[in-house]
Amino acid sequence: MNPRKLAYEAINKVMAEQAYANLTVNEYLSRHRLNDNDRRLFTRLVYGTVENYLKLEYLLKPFLKKKPDPFIHSLLCMSVYQIEYTGIPAFAAVDEAVKIAKEENRFAASFVNAVLRNYLRAGKRDLSALPENEWLSINYSHPLWLVDYLLSLYDRETTEKILRENNESKLLAIRVNTLKATVAEVEAELAKDGIGFRRIPLVKMGLMIDGDLHDHRLVREGKVVFQDGAAQLVAEMMAPERNAKIIDLCAGPGGKTAHLAAIMKNSGVIYACDVHPHKIALMDKLFARLGVKNVKTVLADATKIKDAIKDKDFDYVLADVPCSGLGAVSDRIDLKYRITREVIDELVALQRNILDRTWDLLKPGGKYVYSTCTINPTENEDQIKAFVKRNPDARIVNEKLIMPYEYHTDGFYICIMEKRVEE
Repeated sequence: MNPRKLAYEAINKVMAEQAYANLTVNEYLSRHRLNDNDRRLFTRLVYGTVENYLKLEYLLKPFLKKKPDPFIHSLLCMSVYQIEYTGIPAFAAVDEAVKIAKEENRFAASFVNAVLRNYLRAGKRDLSALPENEWLSINYSHPLWLVDYLLSLYDRETTEKILRENNESKLLAIRVNTLKATVAEVEAELAKDGIGFRRIPLVKMGLMIDGDLHDHRLVREGKVVFQDGAAQLVAEMMAPERNAKIIDLCAGPGGKTAHLAAIMKNSGVIYACDVHPHKIALMDKLFARLGVKNVKTVLADATKIKDAIKDKDFDYVLADVPCSGLGAVSDRIDLKYRITREVIDELVALQRNILDRTWDLLKPGGKYVYSTCTINPTENEDQIKAFVKRNPDARIVNEKLIMPYEYHTDGFYICIMEKRVEE
């Protein structure tokens, strides 16, 4: 099977049919038998083309009188991606595109051939005359509204650092599961297998891996778990005491819950709640593999949590709330094309609702931890300031914003609030 043909089909599914990029790539790789080189080529073409789609469209625009059929448009964008980003010879990219187009019809093949050869003759378009915001949008392939939004929050230098980091590939991040192994033991096994790694300076148990661990024995045996470095900081900052009673309101897929269980050495009890049944199933499977024994999974909506859980006076409440994900764009390359201001406004309202409906689960003197994987102050600092203003018994005891370019992790916001004890 031709990996380029599969790639342009997958790209079209993501960009024209709004399928999720990671799910589409996994689906194609599981459905088609490709050798290692073809798997790598397929994956690179899909992710690279989707990541740079707006810039590729801009480069192609002078050679298109009107936007062609979505399949042909995806094929042209993929071909220009190969020419500009991969080092694949231009003639090979053009020839392969024409062969694929011929399977559609001979007119499509002639059109693709003409467009790509005209592109090669004319040379790459100059972006330097574009206004600053448009240059950032096209060069880093982010929708213009999103660039303008970030510029309204941050200065130009910071905005460009965010956009650049969003387009960078990150090393695989893992957390050592201390219920089954130590960091030194995991590092020794990685070194023995010739797998490169380095510590994540932000956290205690995190490693960046230069290689593929998806079928490694460390994963199968539950000694490590895939988890972004900044996400690991949530449980570390929370630092629950032994035998604590905790509720994790939006727990799926379970990484933070499992980390809390490891810190507590399986003591106490953690209610891991999620509104999605498939995430409950994923958590049950994850906890079994990691040796987590102090967690009760609960199918529940965080905004209606009292309908499902009658317990109260929790020592800790964790609200890792649904958010825009603007700190995790490098992990979800198609997110930047999906998110809208309207969606952000809806999420802000949902976050406020979760906060307001779950604060009284916390006992006096207890800690409420609010976290997101976004860098948007409206969902972070502003949300918490407004909450504290509405609730005089809440006080902020720790607050941290991690930008994605600082440690090459997701961008994350973590705030710990304490409920005042009445005197």
